[in-house]
Amino acid sequence: MKRFALYLALILLCGSILFALDEPGELAPTLLDATLPDSLNGDLNSKSHLDSLFYAADSIRAYYDSEEIYLYSNTSIDYQNSHIQADSLYINLKREQARTWGTTLLRDGDQLLIGKNVLYDVGSQTGIIAEGLSYIENGFYQGTEIRKTGARTYDIDGGSFTTCDHEEPSYWFWAQKMRIYQRDKVVGKHVVAYVNHLPVFYFPFITMSIKRGRERGFLIPSPGYNSADGKYVKDIAYYIPYKDLADFTLGLDLMEKTGWKSHFDTNYIKRYSHAGAFNASYQKNIYRGGKNFDWSLKGSHHQDLPEKSALDLNVDFISNKRIYQGSGDINESLAQWLNSSFSYRKPLGSTYLNAAATYNQDLINNTASLSLPSLSWSLPSRPVYELFSGNSNAWYSGISYSFNTRLDHTGNLRHKHPTFQDYIWQNTLNPADSTQFLVEHHLGMKHNLGLSNSYNYRGWLNLRQSVSYGEAWYDRDKEDNKWVRGNDYSASLNGNFNLYGIRNFQRGPVSSLRHVLSPNLGISYVPDFEDNKDYYSFGGISLRQGKKQANLSLGMDQKWQLKLDKAHNDRKLNEFFSLSSRISANLLEERKRFSNLSHQLNFRPGAFDLGSIQHNDFNLEGLKLDYNSSLGLNQKTYGINWQDLAIESQYFSQSLALSGAAGYRDYFPAPKNRSFSGFGDAYAR
Repeated sequence: MKRFALYLALILLCGSILFALDEPGELAPTLLDATLPDSLNGDLNSKSHLDSLFYAADSIRAYYDSEEIYLYSNTSIDYQNSHIQADSLYINLKREQARTWGTTLLRDGDQLLIGKNVLYDVGSQTGIIAEGLSYIENGFYQGTEIRKTGARTYDIDGGSFTTCDHEEPSYWFWAQKMRIYQRDKVVGKHVVAYVNHLPVFYFPFITMSIKRGRERGFLIPSPGYNSADGKYVKDIAYYIPYKDLADFTLGLDLMEKTGWKSHFDTNYIKRYSHAGAFNASYQKNIYRGGKNFDWSLKGSHHQDLPEKSALDLNVDFISNKRIYQGSGDINESLAQWLNSSFSYRKPLGSTYLNAAATYNQDLINNTASLSLPSLSWSLPSRPVYELFSGNSNAWYSGISYSFNTRLDHTGNLRHKHPTFQDYIWQNTLNPADSTQFLVEHHLGMKHNLGLSNSYNYRGWLNLRQSVSYGEAWYDRDKEDNKWVRGNDYSASLNGNFNLYGIRNFQRGPVSSLRHVLSPNLGISYVPDFEDNKDYYSFGGISLRQGKKQANLSLGMDQKWQLKLDKAHNDRKLNEFFSLSSRISANLLEERKRFSNLSHQLNFRPGAFDLGSIQHNDFNLEGLKLDYNSSLGLNQKTYGINWQDLAIESQYFSQSLALSGAAGYRDYFPAPKNRSFSGFGDAYAR
């Protein structure tokens, strides 16, 4: 103790910092031995690693003989990673003990505590705090007495715990006895879950993990109440992480009125390889007069394969729609269809191969449809010259070709209890109506080949000609002929060009006006394919079914574009005003070949900046006013004359939108728990 005495005497000689300053309000910060050992336990000179003890108060009294220090008013002590603030504070250096009177704030590492009349033993790192309130791992704990029984262990009698940060928490757990293992878990004995002061569930024993990050352990359950389930406790769950690759959760929901539900959830991911999620649940649903047991399976998986291939799997099956009753997910509550699918995509050079299977379940009508398998191979439009000389300047450089083929097997199941064969192939007639199928399957294959030629005539006229041919193979037709084939084909010619007119202005807000006139013409021919009505249409397999057609289409598009002057930041309005007119004709009709003439007029001046509005605490920024209007009308082509425009139908629509940004303000916020605000940044973390 000689070193301590010598240092204390030196401090006394340097200015009476340690000893009493009886005048209230006078601040006397004190530094005691910046070279004290790391621990006060044992011989002070036996440690080579040194630490510091800092304390301060308005008034300080120190007694050398008994090694006691009394601090009064605005007291604080800092030792290692501990900090204490209190009304009055007593330190016994010989016994390595500290005691406080009045309201006390204690920070022990990342553990924050508030209470009264603290007793603390530095050597054993144990202590007692009365009427304690603690904040740790984003949770609030309080009890009639909090005892620190070890370096990272706290016991609480008559304690409560919540993660709700409101001054009046909406839920909490009360325990007769509670133990906190810092950065590990909370253990409670005889625990009651409360929601808005209403006890909803009792646990004889419970343990909850408070570890940071992904740690194995029990999750904090969510108690509550609603009119359908009554009192409930959801997500009584155990969590298991697997490296950085996957999470597994096994949970249980308990409902007072409707039964229970168990569930298993997992999420997994491996970068550049695969990712997915899976959920399985099984529940007992209690209702008036009985009970049901239902299950659900839901999952998704994505797999990246070599050579830019990919595989995707989605699964969604349930035993009955009632498993969604009371679900908090609106998509589940309103679900009418469930969709499960499998798909595989693989690029083959410049082509693409796709394989897929789908299963759709109608929850309303209790029917299902499937596609198993669905295969397609497509060759996007490619220039013909690549097959020959490879010269892009050849006379046929504008000619392109495309090809795709598709195989589909579909099934419609209207049977309430389908068998395995019903899913695979079997067709079953309705006993009550021989013209309808309870189970109906179709198999077909469709090929499409297209040729097109695009070129620009004299730099202003754009022309495009195309022909297409399709052929389909079916397992049967509507006459029940087996393995039949059909085809269809068509040809078309399209042309268009643009005319431009520009007018510049020296004065006024408009500096330039441009008028774009775009006439277009199209001719198409489709032979008679009425015989194709004998073929089914399903999946992606179908053929044209109709009379011979030779169609002509004429159109005129006009656009007026504005450029405003520099006072308006050279703003451009690309479609300030537009007018589109269309008419078509079937050239094979003997009378009245032309259809009605249609017009579409649009006025889009765009958005106008209105600045900002500020009034007291109200602030509205980036105000914009946007206006758009549209007029559409049809004219009877054969009724137009100088006295009558023969307008048959018309509509007018307009929209006026005011937009801006305003800061959100909660006028009735629930007050936050600010008990630990005195700790500053330590509480904010």
